[in-house]
Amino acid sequence: MTPDDRHAFLKTLHAHAQTVEICEACAVTTRDLAAEVQRGGVPKRDDLQRTVDEAEKVLADLASVREELRRLMIEFS
Repeated sequence: MTPDDRHAFLKTLHAHAQTVEICEACAVTTRDLAAEVQRGGVPKRDDLQRTVDEAEKVLADLASVREELRRLMIEFS
């Protein structure tokens, strides 16, 4: 494996680790929101907007990870 290949591979591993962290954060947020609604609570408008904003960032990050994975799959095919 060349140094460039190794760098690309490590970059992908880091992206996967970040994706797992993002998925975990999304699951925690979803669980907490559902638990609050189940208790009869209504989330504050600002809290919901913050959640929407963070979700948009996550979706953008995931799109970048997806593109990098596609690139590497083509490169290593």
